[in-house]
Amino acid sequence: MTISTIGDQARFFAQSLATNRLKQSLQALTQEMSSGEVANIGTRLHGNTRLLGTIEARIGALQQFQRNALDAAILLDGVQHALDGAREVASGLGIELATELFAHDALSLRNRSDRAATALNQVVERLNFAVGGRFVLSGLASDLPPLVSGSQIVSMLSAVTAGLTSADDVRQAVSAWFDAPPGGGGFLDHAYHGTVGEPQIIPVSGDRAIALHSSAAAPELRDLLKALSLAALPAQGALAGSPAEQRALILDAGSAMIEADRNIVAEIARVGLLQQSVEQAQVANAAALTILGARRNDMRSADPFETAAALSEVQSQIEAMYAVTARLSKLKLVNFLR
Repeated sequence: MTISTIGDQARFFAQSLATNRLKQSLQALTQEMSSGEVANIGTRLHGNTRLLGTIEARIGALQQFQRNALDAAILLDGVQHALDGAREVASGLGIELATELFAHDALSLRNRSDRAATALNQVVERLNFAVGGRFVLSGLASDLPPLVSGSQIVSMLSAVTAGLTSADDVRQAVSAWFDAPPGGGGFLDHAYHGTVGEPQIIPVSGDRAIALHSSAAAPELRDLLKALSLAALPAQGALAGSPAEQRALILDAGSAMIEADRNIVAEIARVGLLQQSVEQAQVANAAALTILGARRNDMRSADPFETAAALSEVQSQIEAMYAVTARLSKLKLVNFLR
């Protein structure tokens, strides 16, 4: 009769292989128990992981859309804050300058012009508002403040209007400077540092992207800056020696501020619609993430009872393995020869 035997070295390798296999099983089952997910998703899905991959890719895309939507919401909040701040400074002043009957004396005119200059500086500060280091009204050049200071704007306009003798002439020169296209040597070249005509496109869902056109170069904001600048020029010497022309200029500036304020209100409403669109996208994205997350969890989740039973079985096998190893390690040649 042939007797098959196994050598000590072979037995050692067989035991090592069995021990490593049991340790790997123990580690995988322990991971499943702690995480609640199967360690080998390929085995769980019988090798068909395509659907799971599609779901996880969709979840990744939705998470990116949610980050975009949050970024857009913060940016739009910043735009609203800047626009509201500008209105808060200028709206009351416009009504006052357009309707208040004030004296023709130089001191009264100077006081109102100084107030307009102060308001211009404050409006520029509001429009240079930044969130997280990003200037919200600079278009795509969000690393740069959109506007130079109000004092610099008035200084440039003082040079443009030097020597003019009527309110109409000053108003036309200032309008031409503010309305000049890029390259025309006006506002867009010397006072505004952002981009023009390039909206910020932010995709916030698979089928929705917002286009933010708001910038300090927008017509409604340029009109406000123009009106404030007109009212501020007499304090810098414009139309000096002609109080009637200075008064006419300030009255016209007040009326222009009121008109600009109405346009800014319309812009605020438009930005509000964009905010509503972003909120709707966030809600839809969150709902889709919940559904897809539940589906993914169903595919990846491990049954805790099956895992516990398998873990108990592996522990028993490991204990038996170590018991056999301990028994074999006590064998001696004398005992073997008996």
